[in-house]
Amino acid sequence: MSSTPQLRSESPLPKPIKTNDESFELSLYADEYPTKDDFIAASNRLSIAFPKMTKEFFILLTEFIIKNEFTSKRLSDAVNHVIANFQYKELNISDIIKFDRRVKLYTGKEFVNAQMSGISPDEFEKREIDGKIYFVRKIDLLNVI
Repeated sequence: MSSTPQLRSESPLPKPIKTNDESFELSLYADEYPTKDDFIAASNRLSIAFPKMTKEFFILLTEFIIKNEFTSKRLSDAVNHVIANFQYKELNISDIIKFDRRVKLYTGKEFVNAQMSGISPDEFEKREIDGKIYFVRKIDLLNVI
C-alpha cells in the first residue's frame, strides 16, 4: 500500500488541455489546491453515500486527485456531482477524476474561421496562456458556470 500523498499548497495555473481532435480546452477551475480538511470532507461524504467503498479506495482516490491537480472547488463539485447523479452502489476512481468544467480554446486560425462562418468577434474573449493567445466564446463561459 502506498504512503499518504503529499498535498500541494500553491495555486494551480490553468493550462490548455489538448483534446483528441487536436483542439484545446481549458478547465475553469483555478482556485486553491485542496487542503487536508477538503480531502477529509470529500471522503466522509462519499463514504456515507457509498458505504461499500473501502479505506484503501479513498487513499487511492486521494492520490489520483493530487496527481490530476484538482482544485478545492473541482473536488467539491465532483463529489456533489457523483452523489447527485451516480446510480450504482460502488464507485470507480474515474467517476470522480473525469469530472471537470471546460471551455474550448480557439487558436487564432480557428477564431478567424469562426468569423468567416458568421460568428461576431464580439462573441469572444481573448486569453493569454503560457505566452500563447487563445480565444474563448463568452457564451461557453456562461454555460459552464
